[in-house]
Amino acid sequence: MRAHIGVVTWNRLELTRLCLESLLEKTPPEYTLTVVDNGSTDGTPLLLQAMAARHPHMRVHLLARNMGVAVASNLAWDDAAQADFFVKLDNDVEIRDALWLQRLMAMLAANPCLGMAGYALCPWHTGSPLPLADGLVAQETPCCNGACVCIPRGTHRELGFWNEAYGRYGYEDLEYSWRARRAGYRLAYAPHRGAVVHHGSDPRRLDMEQEKIKLTSRTAELSGTKAYLLHLLLFEKGVLPLKMGRKYLPVRGAKGLSFALNPAHRPVQKLLARMAKSIDVNDAGELSRLDLRAWQGGEPPQHPERKTL
Repeated sequence: MRAHIGVVTWNRLELTRLCLESLLEKTPPEYTLTVVDNGSTDGTPLLLQAMAARHPHMRVHLLARNMGVAVASNLAWDDAAQADFFVKLDNDVEIRDALWLQRLMAMLAANPCLGMAGYALCPWHTGSPLPLADGLVAQETPCCNGACVCIPRGTHRELGFWNEAYGRYGYEDLEYSWRARRAGYRLAYAPHRGAVVHHGSDPRRLDMEQEKIKLTSRTAELSGTKAYLLHLLLFEKGVLPLKMGRKYLPVRGAKGLSFALNPAHRPVQKLLARMAKSIDVNDAGELSRLDLRAWQGGEPPQHPERKTL
């Protein structure tokens, strides 16, 4: 079994160094690695290039501007080739156990009911007991946190990519987990503590600029909570398929890598914009006023992989 690991970086040089050095030092070499930098200005690109020069299994993409976690992570997914698993690893995570990746792959391979697996990184990452095939007990969870999550090729084949509609930082991991459960999969955290450590959740290491951008993304009408709930509604109604395509398509040119809006996404974006005007979100984070006429009054948007209603 082989895995492809994708790491997205944007500044936070020292955390990135700790993440990648621990990954490269402790993880056995049966994996490939892509690091996508979202336009860092703190010397991170030079660090990544120097590391890649020393490690042939590591590939680096340097983006001119911050395209967001989902877009960059999907770009890393493109390099997965025939890997059996794709791992999304945040650049504020430190690897402390050499068996961290092997355990996740073995857990998913032996328990085909699982569509995603990761590690509980924060105190609030809890779940209910889930007996595994090897006799160990994992924690079943409704959402696998995107800071460290392993996804089998079969899940990706059925569900596609991270949703790129949530701005720079948003609900992509929560939504992918929702789609996986909707498709009939179960999600779980591995029964091992301390294998990986999430330094980014430590208040002493918070990057206030990044936290501000996260808040902006998660409160914006078309990339925040309302957009997330609207997507779930459209998935439930069958207007959008569970298999998610790309909003931004990578384009390679003389000046490097850029992105173009996927024409297939335009009708979806128009639909979301119309519906956002007719739906409110209450204090409980629920759709409080539902008016489906935005799409029921006419033909739902055509989508290349749209399911039949």
